[in-house]
Amino acid sequence: MKWSIKYIVSALPFLFTACSGDWLDLDPSTSVTSDNAIQSLEDAKTALNGIYRIASEHSYYGDNYLYYADCRGEDVQARIDKGPGRRVSPYYLFNVAADDAFNITRVWNQPYIVIHQANSLIEKIDNGNVQTSDTQEIARIKAEALAMRGLALFDLTRLFGMPYTLDNGASLGVPIEIKTELPTHQPSRNTVAECYNQVIKDLTEALPNLVTTKSDGHQNVWSVKALLSRIYLYMNDNENALKYAQEVINNGGLYTLFTHDEYTSVWGKDFNSESLFEFYFTLTEPSGGSGGEGAPMVYADNVKDWNNLVLTKDFLDLLGEDPDDVRHALCRLPQKLDEDILPTGSTGHPKYLAKYPGKTGDVLTGNPQDNDLCIIRLSEIYLNAAEAAFKLGKRSEALGYLNQIVSRANPNKSVSDSELSLERILKERRKELVGEGHAFFDYMRNNIPVIRKGGWHLPQLPTDVQVINASDPRVALPIPQSEIDANPNIVQNKR
Repeated sequence: MKWSIKYIVSALPFLFTACSGDWLDLDPSTSVTSDNAIQSLEDAKTALNGIYRIASEHSYYGDNYLYYADCRGEDVQARIDKGPGRRVSPYYLFNVAADDAFNITRVWNQPYIVIHQANSLIEKIDNGNVQTSDTQEIARIKAEALAMRGLALFDLTRLFGMPYTLDNGASLGVPIEIKTELPTHQPSRNTVAECYNQVIKDLTEALPNLVTTKSDGHQNVWSVKALLSRIYLYMNDNENALKYAQEVINNGGLYTLFTHDEYTSVWGKDFNSESLFEFYFTLTEPSGGSGGEGAPMVYADNVKDWNNLVLTKDFLDLLGEDPDDVRHALCRLPQKLDEDILPTGSTGHPKYLAKYPGKTGDVLTGNPQDNDLCIIRLSEIYLNAAEAAFKLGKRSEALGYLNQIVSRANPNKSVSDSELSLERILKERRKELVGEGHAFFDYMRNNIPVIRKGGWHLPQLPTDVQVINASDPRVALPIPQSEIDANPNIVQNKR
């Protein structure tokens, strides 16, 4: 079966995750085959939890979407020296093929399954299928489904479309799907601008019915406003990016930045003080959990055949500009220094990123598979605010937000007004957000080339991937060949 949109639609709306009513107690997915599956409030909660679980699995945030942007940038290097089986190499080398099931086809399908599951749930609620007197709760469930639909469309657009800022979104994005369709449905691609507008529509429509309290594992008002800040920054709409960032920062104390002293000990812990939206995992789910799937393990040093990504010398030199930066603690030498992880002719030794140590917090003995995945963190929002404020000419505000991050890393350091620049803000994003899925998008939305240079970037790195500009057609992933074959209305990206 070809897993194109056409075929995904035919499987709807019944790929739900059963649960006992709480996100932290999820059972494995089960197949529900009745068109009357969503009839009660509990059914709707079960369907919503299924949407979250699908988004957290392999080929979406449980894997490709978390490490994609980092291995296409300057600060993380794929270990292609270990042979063609290394899973991240096609992204790193910008040579991923349209028929690559792992890196393209599944990466296209999984967010669309989220979208179509959300559509099914929203339609059942709107059509009155759910029998409940709790109108506030059912409105919340619909709002969260809208938020997840918006997030999935945003993620698809930024991988399979060109940067919005390249041409104000005039280029092709992905098909917008806002209702369930028949198997004969053959959509065309919408523009990047149309996709972004639909994402914003979903998120803003969700806001009034989301909770303002903490809701671990679920979207709430603050996570959606944080997403809007990110999205508007991608669009160079700095007024709105700053507006939503400030609203999140002034959240009434629900979320707070890590302190300098606790910075090294928070990683891997469930729902820390900065976690605005996080997927929860456990290795002890009723039928055997798969934990944090592949994303944390590709950065780990202690998981056989998974440790695909290492920090580059360029990044370590950047961090080394301040020997007292607390973030050095998250850069670890391999446990076996004699392990040959570099090709002949390379000098020095790279380090691994220790942001995914597992829930024990011990990078040496912990299991990175036993690790939640934080999708939106408060530090990002401070840096969003700094960048947006700077671009609006609000230098004092930009300095204030930037120095919250700089001085947290080293209380004896701060950025002065004379040092403030977009380059300095983006440098801090590199230092703070490495390994969290931002780097490549930060370059592309600002029309800044990715330049792989320095130290142990592999000597055999092809010259055509040493510099990547925002206009390079390889910036957008190819549409899956199975989708092209199944749907004559889908146009392939240029290569």
